[in-house]
Amino acid sequence: MSYDIKVLSVGAVCKLNMSCGSIIAERAVIPGKEFSGSYPFVSKIGGEWFGLIKEGSPKNTGSFDVCDFDFGGGEHELSWRTGASAVGHYSLLFRSEELLSDFRLVMKQLRNMSPTKMLIFLPRLDGNEQNDICGVLTLDDFMALIPQKRIYSNICYIIQN
Repeated sequence: MSYDIKVLSVGAVCKLNMSCGSIIAERAVIPGKEFSGSYPFVSKIGGEWFGLIKEGSPKNTGSFDVCDFDFGGGEHELSWRTGASAVGHYSLLFRSEELLSDFRLVMKQLRNMSPTKMLIFLPRLDGNEQNDICGVLTLDDFMALIPQKRIYSNICYIIQN
């Protein structure tokens, strides 16, 4: 199973990877095309995409060393979906408080790169991906939802402030 965190810094232009603590924001090569089927809205937004990985981790592990999903807490059902497409969403967990703290800092850096101070956050888990998007949250509100286990896999979150 693959875990992947992708972040789009909307409107940003950057040619370098970034890091904060033990998390590296690695520039992703043309992921907009990768998302055109499951996330057509997001694939049309310009900017720089980054994948979040842990420093020193093999590249083929994606974000596995940064985060996990709360499989023990069960699947969450999306109220706006029906049938099989409504289930299969799990809460995002970070592997340590240090990683969560580094995550907050790298998210602030990526947000500040954006001329509109906007990010698209996508925690991906292999499975049924559809064009599910959570409306606009501030970065502080978004970060407050993580310990509450209210950030779910395979949903895009729009973060702006």
